[in-house]
Amino acid sequence: MILSRFLKPKWQQANPEARKQSLRNLDSRDPKLLDLAQRDPDPTVRRAALEQMDDLDLLQRMASENTDPDIRNAIWEHYHALWAGKAANSPPLASRLERLKDHLDTDLIEFLLRHATEPELRLAALQRIELESVLADIAIQNSYPDLRLIALERVHDPELLDRIARQSRNRDKRLHRRARERLDALNAAQACALSLERLCTEMEQLNWDGESGVNAGRFPKLEQEWRTQEINASAELQMRYAQARDRFLAERQLSANRRTQRLELLATLDALLERLHQHSEPNPELDAAIHYATVEAPAAWVPGAIQDIESRRQETQFQQRIQDIQEQERALRRNHIRAERLRKVLAQGDALLHEPGEMRDTDLKQLRQRWEGLERPEVSALATDLQSHFDTLLDKLRARKQRQVQQRDQEWQDIQERVSQLEVVVGNGELQQAIPLLEQARQQLKDSIDLSRGQIATIEERLQTCTTQIGELRGWRRWGTSQAREQLCRAAENLINLEADPADIAQRIQQTRAAWKALDQHEGGASKGLWKRFNDACERAYAPCQAYFENQVRERQQNLDQKLALCEQLEQFETTTDWQQVDWREADRLRRRVQTQWHQLGPVNRADRKTLDRRFQQILERLDSHLDVERDHERQRRQRLIEQVQALADNPDLRVAIETAKHAQAQWQPTVQSSHRQEQALWKAFRSACDAVFARRQAEQEAADTERQTNLARKLELCDEIEALTLIDREQLAQADIRLQALRQEWQAIGSIPKAEQRALDQRFEAAIQQFIAHEKLLRQTDQWEAFQHLYQRNLLCTRLESGLEMQTLQDDTALSSARQEWMTLAELPMALAAPLQQRFDAICTALTGTSEQIQAARVRLEHNLERRQIWCVCMEIVAGVDSPPEFTQLRMEYQVARLSASLAGTAVKTEALYDPQQLQERWCLTGALPAQAIAELDTRFLHAMQTWWQREES
Repeated sequence: MILSRFLKPKWQQANPEARKQSLRNLDSRDPKLLDLAQRDPDPTVRRAALEQMDDLDLLQRMASENTDPDIRNAIWEHYHALWAGKAANSPPLASRLERLKDHLDTDLIEFLLRHATEPELRLAALQRIELESVLADIAIQNSYPDLRLIALERVHDPELLDRIARQSRNRDKRLHRRARERLDALNAAQACALSLERLCTEMEQLNWDGESGVNAGRFPKLEQEWRTQEINASAELQMRYAQARDRFLAERQLSANRRTQRLELLATLDALLERLHQHSEPNPELDAAIHYATVEAPAAWVPGAIQDIESRRQETQFQQRIQDIQEQERALRRNHIRAERLRKVLAQGDALLHEPGEMRDTDLKQLRQRWEGLERPEVSALATDLQSHFDTLLDKLRARKQRQVQQRDQEWQDIQERVSQLEVVVGNGELQQAIPLLEQARQQLKDSIDLSRGQIATIEERLQTCTTQIGELRGWRRWGTSQAREQLCRAAENLINLEADPADIAQRIQQTRAAWKALDQHEGGASKGLWKRFNDACERAYAPCQAYFENQVRERQQNLDQKLALCEQLEQFETTTDWQQVDWREADRLRRRVQTQWHQLGPVNRADRKTLDRRFQQILERLDSHLDVERDHERQRRQRLIEQVQALADNPDLRVAIETAKHAQAQWQPTVQSSHRQEQALWKAFRSACDAVFARRQAEQEAADTERQTNLARKLELCDEIEALTLIDREQLAQADIRLQALRQEWQAIGSIPKAEQRALDQRFEAAIQQFIAHEKLLRQTDQWEAFQHLYQRNLLCTRLESGLEMQTLQDDTALSSARQEWMTLAELPMALAAPLQQRFDAICTALTGTSEQIQAARVRLEHNLERRQIWCVCMEIVAGVDSPPEFTQLRMEYQVARLSASLAGTAVKTEALYDPQQLQERWCLTGALPAQAIAELDTRFLHAMQTWWQREES
């Protein structure tokens, strides 16, 4: 027992160094080590014991339970060193990483981020941080570049990314560049998301408003914008856009179907109206078609759901067609009624014409009066036709009436004419003609039964006279024949060298020879000399005619040769051409050219004409048999072109439709043309189909023009509204700012306007905004100046009261009461300024009514503010660019250098309050100072600098 006093363990010995040496033999889990760390009186022993311990949980519990600050700090220091791997006995890295998964001590995590020796441990600590503001601080302040970059990647807030980029610009170029890239990508993604959301919303709100509506032109623009950004859209946005697009296309297709149905009905009505114009009277087929147009078609007409320009135009056309058809039907009915009435009169006239009895003049007069009293059909062709029938019938009736009159006198006239002719012939000595006429007159007188006795006696007396004269003529007969031949000779001689048509001369020669031949037949042959004279005269007169007829024969022969050459040319071309590989255009051109030349050639001999024409027609038929194959092929090809262009009328892609139509026009020219009628029909159909396609382009251009004009009108309204904002007063300024932002956003959202107006309107818009900004600045400066004036008035009152503290005299109640009343009459201030200024005023009033010690204390406090007032005055002079007095040159230089250094170091925000004129004015008025003389001088300098700054701001 006695020895035990002297043989104590080393860790219980009095010498601290011995106890420290004994720690080397103790295990880290030994309780003695814990006891030494907590209770040993020597600090170095306690620290050595702590450094020997490696149980993190135990150290943490010890630190939380120990009340000695020094021991607790030491425990925490060793605890953090173990965690950071800086201690020799630190737990294995894997163990620390595993423990860190469940550890939530933010101080420990921040310590590890700054001091951990292993990169894995720093990274694990970083993973435990979720707050982006902390991650941003790590990215800015941590000393490890890689850790800064890792922390940056977990920051998504744009403001924090901007802060990292700004503060790392001059310290870590890689971090700055990556932060800027992240920020730009985030802004771009956000802008893209907003744009995609806007496109979806706009497509969902887009409704079909007709071919001429604004949305018809807006849809392709939305489609183009969406296609350029679709790759960045989410599945939900793509589904939304697709559904909205399908809905819009369905509406447009439904409208197109209705439009097609309406166009078909209009085409049917147009065809019916054309048929009605071609008919003058109704018939059962037309009645059925009219019933369909006026009863069934209106029931089948589907009004346009969108009342755009085209729908209204189609509606107007449809109603107009119905009215035209009804009007045309009424006109046909009127024509039919009027025509039937006229036909009844014609039937009456026809019956009168065929009556067996005698026709009277009154019958014709009544018939004409009935005809003239009736209305004529409105169709001129029908009226003309009926009038022509009536005129013909009237002529026949008049002719019948005339025949009745003539029939009574005809017999008497005929026999008188025959007797008169006999008398003339006898008087002329023409015995040969007089004998048969006398016999015919006697026979006619014998056959006439309607002649009166007086007429018969007169005729017989005249015939007897003629009989006597004929007897006398028989003796002169031979002498007269000789005279006749002499006359024929003179007639033939007169034809020699006559200036007349050779054909006419030849005919007259033929007639003269025929007369000579007739004399030979009745009176016998003439003398040889007279015959020779007559024959020589005829031959000499016929000689020029012979040359003319020979020339005609030569011309006909030339025409025959040329036509034969054309036939041979066509036959050779037809037989030598390879009709499987032929230039169809040249073949068709040759066929048409030869046919034109054939018709331009003159006549040929009658004997050759029929055979030659048959040969030519046969050649043309053989050529056409070859050309018809290509002609049919070309007709079918162009019909397909027509169908192709017609199918483009409702093609959603108008650009493709236009290009296809132009390509079809370039391909239209045929290799072999059809007949003129077929060519006209094909061209009319093709032209109509192309016009329908180009009409859509015109409609879209008009819609785009309408949209641009609408946008122009709206932008003009925005300019007017912004210009009106420059007339607001101060009370409306806040609302005006909000409205200006809305107007700017709306301006950006509005589409394009006419290019001619774009530049001037943009300049007007920017000028209006700048005018408003200038007006707003003026209002705010006015407000600030008035606020400063109100603040400065209270400051002057406080300064006047504070100047009384220098005399250390108490103020009487009357003076303070007057000051308080004056204080109450001053203008109100904002609460942020009124409260501290009221405290200044109250503090002065309290000090002035207090003891000498209170006055002295208040004076000392105010004298301490003099230095601050001097600094603020110098700062205001720096801001205003006003020179400071020489005694403040050093102070001014120090603050200018400090301001520049802060700006270069990126900490200008902290010192900016010293150079903010608004804050300097408030501080100047809220802070009292003494002595009064120095304050008066500073106040003069401060007001001068402030007014200089105000003047500069206003300019």
